[in-house]
Amino acid sequence: MTGQECATKRIPVCPSTWETVQQLRKPGQTYDEVIRDLIRKGSENLLISETKRIRKRNSYGSLSEIHA
Repeated sequence: MTGQECATKRIPVCPSTWETVQQLRKPGQTYDEVIRDLIRKGSENLLISETKRIRKRNSYGSLSEIHA
């Protein structure tokens, strides 16, 4: 990642959050990479939860209904 793609930002977090992020960080991994991994995993979990909810409802719609 070049300096143009990434800006330095300060994000206040509690000490316990900082410790958790440090524990999740692998050797050589940047904090940006840790945060992106967490976002990706969170998005995957939301998709899985939504899919389970739809399957449990057993109600499916067509793509044309979704885009309407």
